[in-house]
Amino acid sequence: MGMIFLQVPYDILLVSVIAFLILEFCLLFQSMKSRYVPYLLTLIGGIYYAYIQIDLLSTLLLTILTYINTMIFTSLTPLFIHGESDLLTHERMKSLTVIILICMMGLIPYSFISTMILIRIFILIMIYHECLDDLLPGLFYGSMLMLLMNLNYKDDILSFLLPLFFFYMIQCHKKATIVSLYFVSHLILPFFLDFQYTYHGFIVVVSGLIFLILPIRSYQPVLSSSYQEMTFKQQLSKQVDSFCRLFEQMTALFTKAPAPNRSLEYVGYIYEDMCQNCSSQTTCFHKKYGPHRLVKLMNKGLKDHYSEADEDFIHQYCLNPEKYLTLVEQYRKDYRKIRRVQEEYKVMKNDLYHQFSLLNHVFHQFSHQLEIGHIEEKHILEHMEGYHFQVTHLKKYYESQSVYYLEIGLYDTTKEEIENEFIPILEAYLNETLDIEVMKTPMHQLGYAYLVLKHHTRYFVQYGVCQCAKESIACGDSYIMFSMNENDYFALSDGMGQGQKASDDSKLTLDVMKQLIMNGISLNDTIQSVNALLKIKNRNDMFTTMDMMEINLVSGVTTFMKYGACPTFILRDHEIIEVESKTLPMGIVSPLETMIQKQTLRENDMIFMVSDGFSTHFYDFLKENEYLIGDDHPKDIAHLFMSLANDEQRNDDMTIMVLKLCKQ
Repeated sequence: MGMIFLQVPYDILLVSVIAFLILEFCLLFQSMKSRYVPYLLTLIGGIYYAYIQIDLLSTLLLTILTYINTMIFTSLTPLFIHGESDLLTHERMKSLTVIILICMMGLIPYSFISTMILIRIFILIMIYHECLDDLLPGLFYGSMLMLLMNLNYKDDILSFLLPLFFFYMIQCHKKATIVSLYFVSHLILPFFLDFQYTYHGFIVVVSGLIFLILPIRSYQPVLSSSYQEMTFKQQLSKQVDSFCRLFEQMTALFTKAPAPNRSLEYVGYIYEDMCQNCSSQTTCFHKKYGPHRLVKLMNKGLKDHYSEADEDFIHQYCLNPEKYLTLVEQYRKDYRKIRRVQEEYKVMKNDLYHQFSLLNHVFHQFSHQLEIGHIEEKHILEHMEGYHFQVTHLKKYYESQSVYYLEIGLYDTTKEEIENEFIPILEAYLNETLDIEVMKTPMHQLGYAYLVLKHHTRYFVQYGVCQCAKESIACGDSYIMFSMNENDYFALSDGMGQGQKASDDSKLTLDVMKQLIMNGISLNDTIQSVNALLKIKNRNDMFTTMDMMEINLVSGVTTFMKYGACPTFILRDHEIIEVESKTLPMGIVSPLETMIQKQTLRENDMIFMVSDGFSTHFYDFLKENEYLIGDDHPKDIAHLFMSLANDEQRNDDMTIMVLKLCKQ
């Protein structure tokens, strides 16, 4: 096509074909890295220049220009492959400017006037987009090439270079002002070159008018999107920090201060009622030798009953022993009431102290996450570049909260390096699994690889639940299931007793836990928070069991949290694995000891969660009825096991939850 339409010389076409074949050979055997491509093409060009027998200086100059051009072209590979505007850096913009200008100068043999008009339009577009600094290197380089082609072009080169100095002195943002300054700036040309009013005037006017009617718009926000995001995160982080300080102040209100000794206060009451007007009160309350034993017995009588020896001493030394014993007995009742209230207040104060400390910890953790952010493109780029991978493009696309894609462009790599080194290192850094969706080498002759990795869930959970209430009003057992990112959560709670109150208590426990987890609170903090709230709510009159599982749908790793709950059983290839934990229910003690166990589930594993009313020997029950399971859905298995258990004596609410891990 070049020979027919553009009359390209035969020898140039031959050299191009030879270079193409050599690059395809390298592609076939993957035997060359991208950094060697400019050297190879420069070598081919140098041989050709020497073959056509031009002078040595011209040969050296053309060889150097060939190397520069090839370096410029290869630097733009990611831009052409991915087509992302994020890849249009200042360095690539300069290279792209050179290519555009060289393409325009290729039209010089056919229409010089059209070429000059196109160059000027391109200059105006770059000025409009405030890319003058990126334009000038390409303009100077293109001007040099034009002068090498023909020295007579110097006046035309000066005619579009000199007016640019006006745009450095005066900033213009609107198309009309740019065109106006563009026309005015050409008034200086007659002082520096042989200015032809008809020729140059036509080129200037036409290029300015074409630019003016071009449908281009410039959207330039005051802040870039990344800077806006950072500013928003900083504001949010400041708000979270202020909440942290608030909860620190509130926590300080509930610090564990020593309780006042109220027994001495009640000894004073007894003194006022009995000893103040007694003739021997100076003996009993002698300041020099300390209080008399009668005074010490007042303090003892407030806390405990007297022994016979104590009563004999009182009758022997007190002037009015009957009144003494009667007053101590009266004040003992009041003292014990106050002491009991004080102890309850102390317990509640400790619970509130723990609760505010927990909230303070949660806010601190959230603030820290805002500071470091999630692992996004820039973090992955920095990490992989630390392993000396030449990652030129990385983009993260989210399909959902748990499914995302990574589009990656790599220089100087092979398929084996990607599979055996790059992906394992990336998976270890993200702590997530990645599947190869696309892996191409569309320009492997430039050593470039195009890669699309997908992170998604590999499993899903089938489940079935069946309940049977002892009372017809309500079932005291409650259950819940929900999803968060790539995790599925299943929980079973048994409230104290039966009926509506037990049902309300267990439902409240599960609902609060769900809300905390859905808002990003860690499992341990969630458990401690719910436990403290239950303890504060009813002052130890309310407690519930908690049996909860967190199943990671990518890895199959399952976290078990059990508080006062029955064991959970995993059925795997006729083997029964028991997961149990002997802990107190929630709402009794605070803080609660963290009891978390982990198991890696496999495909087709079945999990059985039951409440304490189902069966006291569920292991034997499951072993006896395992042959009935087969390939049935967990919902059918749950109903089957419930009907079998109903044949036995039932003394409590019964719930069974059957889960099955399946491959996507």
